[in-house]
Amino acid sequence: MRRTPEASASSRTSSLPLAMALTAAVSALWYTGQRVRVPKNVRPVQDFDVRQYMGHWYELARIDYVFERGLTSCTADYLLQDNGTVQVTNRGFDPERGQWKSATAVAKLLSGPELGSLKVSFFRPLYAGYHVVYVDHDAGHAVVVGDAAKYAWILSRTPSIDEATYTRLVAIAASNGVDAHRLIRVPHGAALEMVESSKAA
Repeated sequence: MRRTPEASASSRTSSLPLAMALTAAVSALWYTGQRVRVPKNVRPVQDFDVRQYMGHWYELARIDYVFERGLTSCTADYLLQDNGTVQVTNRGFDPERGQWKSATAVAKLLSGPELGSLKVSFFRPLYAGYHVVYVDHDAGHAVVVGDAAKYAWILSRTPSIDEATYTRLVAIAASNGVDAHRLIRVPHGAALEMVESSKAA
């Protein structure tokens, strides 16, 4: 049966609110993704040097979240791009499956180049806050706090540090609103241990 012009017009009219709703939803998602702010009580470093921060970091501790849950030997690599953005590559070992997992993201400075706040996106247009609240390039240590201080990472240029230094870095995280009791230590060398175990078997 052929549709009358009136029916076609009615169909187009009824689909208009749906299209508008979808457009509004996408726009809201984009807007939310752009509105990364420094959380209250979080104090990013004021002398951040993005070039010095680039390179390989070991994750010594974190507040666990779904994308890293169960992973050990976690690392992060940062590479400055020609357009000023930062390519982020996270890697971790899944001991249950005996395999490595990795994810790549893009990071952008949140404001001026000397403020240690960035926004990171693994799934654009969604961005999350990445606030460097402490970094010592000579010692090779950093403390990073995420959105609303719900997430945090303690990083090092080496896979282990002494306990006194670790305790001091945890205290820095806590002073920036992080619940230190939620931090979990991240063991390194798990993949190597698995290989050695399989050889012994």
